[in-house]
Amino acid sequence: MKKDLKNKRRDFLMNVCPTVAMAFLGVTVLESCSSGDDDTDIGNATGNNGNGGNNNSNSGSGYTKSGNVISINLDHSNFSSLKSNNWMNFTAQNMLILKIDSSTYRAFTNACPHQGNRNNWSFNSSNNRFQCSAHGNSYPSDCNTAGTAGGVLKCYTTSLSGTTLKVTV
Repeated sequence: MKKDLKNKRRDFLMNVCPTVAMAFLGVTVLESCSSGDDDTDIGNATGNNGNGGNNNSNSGSGYTKSGNVISINLDHSNFSSLKSNNWMNFTAQNMLILKIDSSTYRAFTNACPHQGNRNNWSFNSSNNRFQCSAHGNSYPSDCNTAGTAGGVLKCYTTSLSGTTLKVTV
């Protein structure tokens, strides 16, 4: 009888406790990944071929993805914040895009080096820094200098041809 109770307790602890712990911790984890005001989600680049966005046309959203290259139509209305704000959080492809001048763009991961938050970004043009509002850390847009919490925003290679911006991730 004692052995049977011991096994029931073990089963209970193994099956119920992790679920309860995640219920308590999961709320905090999900809240820390909440969306910010300046975020832009313009689709997930999955086409009818069902391959998760590889080698497909998603021109309705203003971009296509082929392998590790994302081609963005800068004239598409989904990318108008690049013209008005000179930057955007392109959440569909997990990147920040910054317009340096009429022919130069930079693209970065939108995962904060501090704790990986993706959706809490703003850009301060007076000091050329992205700021993650999750913890107030800021990161220079030069692809080299560490931010206030350490770490550098990972940069991607970009090229512009006409109104098409290509980003290699």
